[in-house]
Amino acid sequence: MMLPLRILRCSPYALLLMLVMSCGTGLGSSHLRAADANDVDAMPTFKLANNITVPIIGLGGCSGVRYNAVKSAIDLGYQFIDTAQAHSWGYHEEEVGQAMHEAKRRYQDNNDDFVFVQTKIHPQDLGYHSTKKAIQLSLDRLQVTSLDSVLIHKPRCWGDICSHEPEGTWEDSWKALEEAVDSGLVRSIGICDVDNRLLDKLLSKRIVPMVIQNWFDPFHQDKAFRRRIESINKEQDKLGKVDKKILYQGYSTLGNQWKYQGYEENPVMTSIRLLAIAKKYGVSIPQVLIQWATRRGVMVLPASNNPSHQISNLKSYDFTLTEKEMASIDALDGKPPQQLHKERDTNEVDIQFTNHASDGPVDVFWVDSDESHVHVGSMQKAGATLSLTSYHGHSFVFKKSGADDGSLLNRHIVDKLFGSTQNHQIEDKSEEL
Repeated sequence: MMLPLRILRCSPYALLLMLVMSCGTGLGSSHLRAADANDVDAMPTFKLANNITVPIIGLGGCSGVRYNAVKSAIDLGYQFIDTAQAHSWGYHEEEVGQAMHEAKRRYQDNNDDFVFVQTKIHPQDLGYHSTKKAIQLSLDRLQVTSLDSVLIHKPRCWGDICSHEPEGTWEDSWKALEEAVDSGLVRSIGICDVDNRLLDKLLSKRIVPMVIQNWFDPFHQDKAFRRRIESINKEQDKLGKVDKKILYQGYSTLGNQWKYQGYEENPVMTSIRLLAIAKKYGVSIPQVLIQWATRRGVMVLPASNNPSHQISNLKSYDFTLTEKEMASIDALDGKPPQQLHKERDTNEVDIQFTNHASDGPVDVFWVDSDESHVHVGSMQKAGATLSLTSYHGHSFVFKKSGADDGSLLNRHIVDKLFGSTQNHQIEDKSEEL
């Protein structure tokens, strides 16, 4: 279930847009150096079903990770970059492509030290023909002739996450992905947010998923599902095969997903148990979690724009958690702390927009401090609404879905003087803007 979008104020003059996606950043020393041989040797790896071996720590691409952050990660020793096509969820696939092109570390550059890039197709592009087009879009954005890994970002649309109805289903998309593997356009395929029922269907496909990415953190460990994946992989090991092995990736491993479950603060980053373990070794909570997760066979993808955080995440193997400490983190599963409810911020406004500007879908964008437009949802038809929690002074713009000319239908600035709960009819004021 998707919870209402909240645009949160981190400090009086700093804004953070929280979208329905999952990301994390590591904390660490300001002393920078690329990962050395010892770091690389200590880093766990996984051999995919296509016989390509990847490290099981990579750079996540959400949270607005841009060109400079990707370039920094490559220079510091990252060999796996996770991105996606969804700009509205904070991804910048084309900037990943530019950084990789300049580094000449792509698979097609015939570099033995190539960096593996994984992208994802938005659920609004589910369907056979739509997925074919989406694959070509990623090829163009990443400036490559073939893709390392393509995942279906969500197996379906719900709420306001899609700006239009998809052409087809995830199964139609899977057929297109299988054909892309057959033709050599894509080397690995997979899907996010998988449960046992969906896995049953996936295991019946001609090409089974090579990668599955699910929500995973200390309070939400997905244990039963992971045990099933481990069983499949152990059976492959017994047979001396890899062709049906599945890499389990965790998203929101540092706990950001709890903010979308109604938590005011991230319970993972404020856990007393995790803080105590981190203090013992003189490291950060992200470093503790990265080591714990990867030792449990889970690939982690913390996002970071900060080079010092990037290198500290890679150096999460400079210490060794005891088995007792590992077990104590395992024991957190299903036990998030009780929420501490804070008094409502006087600048906070619950707002509902109603589409009176167009008979068709209208996209809603939050205007960031740098005047960039961040997609926060859509109103699919005349009379449709979008509800969110915002703050006094926040600015929004409205555009017809699919409009590429930059033209606006309307603009709205939130004013708390109109009350803590507001309804606004969005009309076509394009001639006045």
